[in-house]
Amino acid sequence: MVAIPKEMEIELLADHSESIPMLTDWYVTEWEPYYGVNGPGDARADLESRRNREEVPIGFVATEDGEVYGVAALDRDTVTGLTPSVVGLLVSSSQRGRGIATDLLESAESLAKRLGYRRLYVSTTVLGGLLIRMGWYSLGEVEFVNGERGSIYARDL
Repeated sequence: MVAIPKEMEIELLADHSESIPMLTDWYVTEWEPYYGVNGPGDARADLESRRNREEVPIGFVATEDGEVYGVAALDRDTVTGLTPSVVGLLVSSSQRGRGIATDLLESAESLAKRLGYRRLYVSTTVLGGLLIRMGWYSLGEVEFVNGERGSIYARDL
């Protein structure tokens, strides 16, 4: 018998508050210059603030069989000031390459549209190729807190 893989579900962070300590650890590990001991960010506070259901900031998670494998949010981008932006998009390192980031971005687009927004933004150093394939366009460059340069992308909804 062949096992049929279950589908990834995208659910509100508000319904998975128990995952905030784990996601806090993910954020600190992934973005240490910002969320680490000497960084200006507070990962737990950011995640807690995204437990809204009908307004920005609003977080959502990718789950499968009750396990959280990815996270993202609609929020104000602290670097660019653009709202709403897809922020904090992170997929568990063991689950990358499965299309979870795509699912999270598509959910962000749907959610932003449902909330009445006409454009969505993201600033990134790693998602450029995926964003372009999904129909986003470049608005320019940005410099992050660690000095790394990235790009700002937009998507008209």
